[in-house]
Amino acid sequence: MGESGKVPLGESEADRILGKVDAVVRPLALYLGGIMVIALCLTTVTAVGFRYILNSPIFGVADITQILLLTVVTFSVAQSGRTGGQVAVELLGTVTGPRFTRWTDILVKVLGAIMMAVLTVQLVESGMTAAEYGEASYTLTIPFGPYFYLLAFGMALYLIVLSFEIYVHLQGGEVRHRVGTMDDV
Repeated sequence: MGESGKVPLGESEADRILGKVDAVVRPLALYLGGIMVIALCLTTVTAVGFRYILNSPIFGVADITQILLLTVVTFSVAQSGRTGGQVAVELLGTVTGPRFTRWTDILVKVLGAIMMAVLTVQLVESGMTAAEYGEASYTLTIPFGPYFYLLAFGMALYLIVLSFEIYVHLQGGEVRHRVGTMDDV
């Protein structure tokens, strides 16, 4: 029995819950994010080729690469969180026991979830007012409104990931950050 008298989640139950989260997050990151990375690479190579080989720079290429990079980040934040790809200092785990570390993990994830919720709301609000304030890219004047919504989606997806991880922690389960491959999709 766990600290609160509950039977903690078994490893298989925690893995099943987080596996369902992974089944949504991983394809978004790997397929949509991957397509955006390929588009970003092709755009960069084309721009360099035009600039240095043909001596004819492409007008507005910086705006296009900025938008493509933004979409890569959007689709990768939640996956990065699920695989443990974000910067973490795990010094407490060497000094304290797993029980204390579990509660600090919960605290950090709750703070992260709050931050993602605030960020999501702010991005949606920015998306709604972007046209009113003339928010657009510098050269091609690509409107930023849809991209604020896209970023809000990415932050909301990470909020969902954090919420499920908090739930697993609170139920006494272990949150493992498993790096998957395309074969797992």
